[in-house]
Amino acid sequence: MRSGLLIAFFCTAAALYLAWGQIAAYQERERIQTADAAERRTRLAELSADGCNGAVGSLSAMEHRLLKAGGIEIPKALASDITLCLEENIMSGRSRLQMERTHLIRLFPREASILPNE
Repeated sequence: MRSGLLIAFFCTAAALYLAWGQIAAYQERERIQTADAAERRTRLAELSADGCNGAVGSLSAMEHRLLKAGGIEIPKALASDITLCLEENIMSGRSRLQMERTHLIRLFPREASILPNE
């Protein structure tokens, strides 16, 4: 009788611990998603203010090194900015034309394929 009660206590404690772990993981995922969404909105506002000219200018400065075989990789922050500009279609016509003229647009094929005038 006493061992059955002890086993029931440990099983209940284990179940509560597992439930607590799942709830904590869920709350952490929600917190991260909320923070990411807020950061994306902030970055989107900053990029749309100048039509992504700054990001495209930085990318164009690396043009010759990027387009040759085995060239350098695009920095992650810059790549995410350009991707965001293409996904949200906030890139100015001048910046988009510059990327098409220098063939840098092909470094972002998935995003470029959903844009009009392709």
